[in-house]
Amino acid sequence: MLLNKKHKDYPDLAIIVSDVENLKRNLVLFTQVKDLKIPTILAINMSDRMKYKGIELDLSYLENHLDTKIILTTSSLGDTIGAVAQVDKYQKLTNNEVGFYINDSYVCLFKDSYPNIKFNPVNFEYENQKLINFYFDRPLQKGFSDDLGMEYEEINTKIDNHIGARPIKQKYITISTHSTHQGRYWNNDNGWSDLIRYLKSKYDVSTVCIDRDYSFGIKCCMNPIPKKAIDRSGLNLKECVNYINHSEFHVGTSNGLSWLAHGINKHVVLISNVTKPWCEFTTNITRIYDDSICNGCLNEERFDATNWLWCPRQKNFECTKKISFESFKSKIDDCVINL
Repeated sequence: MLLNKKHKDYPDLAIIVSDVENLKRNLVLFTQVKDLKIPTILAINMSDRMKYKGIELDLSYLENHLDTKIILTTSSLGDTIGAVAQVDKYQKLTNNEVGFYINDSYVCLFKDSYPNIKFNPVNFEYENQKLINFYFDRPLQKGFSDDLGMEYEEINTKIDNHIGARPIKQKYITISTHSTHQGRYWNNDNGWSDLIRYLKSKYDVSTVCIDRDYSFGIKCCMNPIPKKAIDRSGLNLKECVNYINHSEFHVGTSNGLSWLAHGINKHVVLISNVTKPWCEFTTNITRIYDDSICNGCLNEERFDATNWLWCPRQKNFECTKKISFESFKSKIDDCVINL
């Protein structure tokens, strides 16, 4: 098919997607397609791993020698939500027409709230390109702001509010328990079960888990959702927004669904000791953090994204194992009473 330009399925454009760790191998495929004179885009995924794998890319050199535009992408929901508000600020400051390339499944979250941003446009003509990334040594949004050359301010990204019918009659909270490596989990053995039991017995508030997967991790370390939670794993993002909208508040770890809840102005109880309190967002949040135990390694140590069990100080995830529900029960009481 690729050798026959008259074939009905001959492509107008080819997109070769590679992650940074397999770039050399995928460049072979890229050049083979380019040799067929097919317009080609090289999309390099997981750019957030470059720094920690000691990988550097000379983008100008690659663009000149490959005669193509290179797009660095990240598939993380939380990173994308954090970035959109900064991109919107850049568009307003410069009055430029901005095309922002993100995971297709995320576009439904932003397209109505940010009409001045063109999400994933086709045949978009541009004069320059901005590559934005996050950096572990500063707040998530500050990395994007720095790369866009702006003075930093934390901005709440607005999420398109897909409000539907109330999905559950009783009062409930939503929770998101999964994340991108074990250190980001709430690793206390009884933490989630104690929280769920307490809310139900004292306030008759149920707990709905909206994680993407029922169980997540690696073969030797899988993390199922809490047993006593109402299982709504596998919802699409619009359904997640609706569940969060009708909830009392959201409890989560440092993950994309916590960012999603924050984006629709739902109060978030964020359980994370692996990141510093300034790393995520700082408004409309109850932060569960204990600086008397191991903390902040994700912002202070060289992160190995290939190691699910990464714990650089060799303390067996003390940072969240030692955070019991009892230690912040009064903060949950405040949330129930005040929200």
